[in-house]
Amino acid sequence: MKIKRYMGKNTQEALLKVKMDLGNNAIILNTKKVRQKGIKKYFTSPMIEVMAAIDDDSSKIKERELTKITPVADTTNLSQTNLSQKEGNFAELENKVSNIEKVLDKIMEAVNPDTKNSKNYKNEEEKLPQIFQLLYNNLIKNEVEQEIAREIIAEVEKRSNPRDINDATLVMHSVISSLLGKSEPINFRTDGKPTVILFVGPTGVGKTTTLAKLAASFMLEENKDIGLITADTYRISAVEQLKTYAEILGIPITVAYSVTEIQNEIDKYSDKDVILIDTAGCSYKDKQKFDELKTLIEKCDADDIFLVLSTTASSRNLKDIIRNYSFIPNYKLIFTKVDETSAYGSILNTKCFSNKNLSYITNGQNVPDDIEIVNVDKLSKNLLGNNN
Repeated sequence: MKIKRYMGKNTQEALLKVKMDLGNNAIILNTKKVRQKGIKKYFTSPMIEVMAAIDDDSSKIKERELTKITPVADTTNLSQTNLSQKEGNFAELENKVSNIEKVLDKIMEAVNPDTKNSKNYKNEEEKLPQIFQLLYNNLIKNEVEQEIAREIIAEVEKRSNPRDINDATLVMHSVISSLLGKSEPINFRTDGKPTVILFVGPTGVGKTTTLAKLAASFMLEENKDIGLITADTYRISAVEQLKTYAEILGIPITVAYSVTEIQNEIDKYSDKDVILIDTAGCSYKDKQKFDELKTLIEKCDADDIFLVLSTTASSRNLKDIIRNYSFIPNYKLIFTKVDETSAYGSILNTKCFSNKNLSYITNGQNVPDDIEIVNVDKLSKNLLGNNN
């Protein structure tokens, strides 16, 4: 029995090819739509693939009939010649498109070296067992970077049973938890000196509100004596906002109008347990502000520095922020606006980019309720997604 595949723009065209090649005695085994590879898929509809078969005896009978009937044979030969010419033209066109694809691939690899790796992984991804593919897809839906997701799945493959979803899920939970590490809240000094804490980060992430939440929490739950300093004099609203919180909580607040004043303001609170310092949100593109921030950090000699980031920021922006705040020798991460997103991949991505400890997350505007220490177990489960 001969089994062959035929491609056509539609079912009729594919069946016509079957009939012309194998004759009326051909048996249709399967028909399906096939998406073409490469850039062609963006410009054309799916092709129809027909799998047909014919007995060897039937094939020989067809050949004998064609040789007996001369007129029909001539016509058929003519049709086959035309068809062969058309197929030759199509083949030539496909070769040209294939060559264009290769050139485009080389250009993409030159522009972005990760393209080649991504393409290779796509082929590997298609070979993943169904369970691992499901877990990988959940990570991507949670906006985990592809490279990080691949590393996680590679580790899960090594350590779990590809036929047991529960086993694979438990291993993946362990791998993600290991990447996230242990959360590290503020460590208060025990030598009688105030613990100085500095909050930095880009504009609009919620530094001032986060600072107020922690101030209220330390005062109400830890019974700490708090002092507030704001160095964010670029925004009048920021100073007024923090003053309002300070007035409500009964906490003293001072304003440092220049970098040189910051140490004097810190000295004024030498009798306090904790000093929280708010800074102006600034972009690394604003060189003047960024240089001021660097000097401020040096002058403060803070016990803890928190880089405050928003979970709604893109992975690319978070990478830029981490890279441009790398001059800080050590800091911890606070993520805000967790209530405004359903994807938590940005937290895992940033932890991996920065290799800094997670500390707090905020999930609303209420002071002091909507802040908590990062729960690594809960976050890992959210990143796992729904595996049902």
